[in-house]
Amino acid sequence: MRARGSFLSISAILAVASPCARADGPYVSVSESVTWQDNMTNAPAGDGIRSAFGVESGATMTWLHSVDFSTMLTSGVAIDASACPSYGGLDSLSVGPAVELRHKLGLGALAPVLYAGLSGCATGYLDPERSNLEGDLVFGLSKRLREDVQVVLDGRLGSYDAKDIVFSGNFASLGTTLNWDVNDTWRIKLTAGWRSGDTVANYAAVQSSYGWVSPDPITMYLPGAWHYVGTFHEPYVAWRESARTWSYGAGISPALGRHTSVAFQFVHFESDSYGRYTDNVASVSLVHHF
Repeated sequence: MRARGSFLSISAILAVASPCARADGPYVSVSESVTWQDNMTNAPAGDGIRSAFGVESGATMTWLHSVDFSTMLTSGVAIDASACPSYGGLDSLSVGPAVELRHKLGLGALAPVLYAGLSGCATGYLDPERSNLEGDLVFGLSKRLREDVQVVLDGRLGSYDAKDIVFSGNFASLGTTLNWDVNDTWRIKLTAGWRSGDTVANYAAVQSSYGWVSPDPITMYLPGAWHYVGTFHEPYVAWRESARTWSYGAGISPALGRHTSVAFQFVHFESDSYGRYTDNVASVSLVHHF
C-alpha cells in the first residue's frame, strides 16, 4: 500500500509541477455520456446477471510543454462523476493526475509517435468498500497509415487498492484502435483489446449454514477473497478472481461543430476465469473542447 501510495504521490507532483515550466494551457474538455450494460454484475450465464443504465460527467485540464523539436510533455488533471440510477451504491466520484511524454520518430504527419506516462486516480463510491486508489503505467504507439487513417496501440500496467481486499488487484492490458476520418465531419472507430488480472464477479447468493454462498456448486467454494454485498438490492456474493478478457467494438463519431463531437459506440467483452462471462456495453457521449 505504501509503495502504491508513493507512486500516486510522484504522479501528482509531476502533474502539478509540469505546468509551471512555461507550459501552454490549460486546455479544457468536458464530456457527458450515457451507457447501457447488459451484465454489469459480471456474472456467468444464469441467475445473477443484471443490466442497468449509467450516466457520467467528466472534465479534464491539460497543459503542453515542448521539450524539443520532436518531444512533447503533457500533464493534466481529470475529474469524473458517475451515477447508476438502479444501483446507487455504484455512484462514484474520481479525481487524478497524469503525465505523459510523447516523442515523434521523424518528420511529417505519417511519422510514428511513441508515448509513455504515469496516471493516478482516487475514486470514492457510495458503497465505501469499493473506494480505491489506482496507479497506472501507460505506454503506446500512434501511427498514421495515411492522412485519414490512424492506428493506436495502447498498453497499461495497473494496480489498485480498495478499502476491501475483494475490490483490490493488479492488471495488464493491451488495446488497439483504428480511426478512419471519412471526411471533415464523420469518424469511424474500430477497437480490440486484451486484459489479464484481477476482476470482481458478483454471484446471486443463498443463505446456508456457512453464511451467504453462491447457489452454483461450481462456484460455491471458489478460492480467493469474497464477501456478501448488498449493492444490487438482493443477496449477492462478490468474488475477486483472476481473469483474461478479450474485447472488440465499433463506433461512429460525427462532429457537431469545430469543438464539439458526439460518439456512439458498442463494445463486446468476453472473460474467462472459473466461469465464462460476457458483457455488452453501448454508449453515447458528447465531448466539447474549450
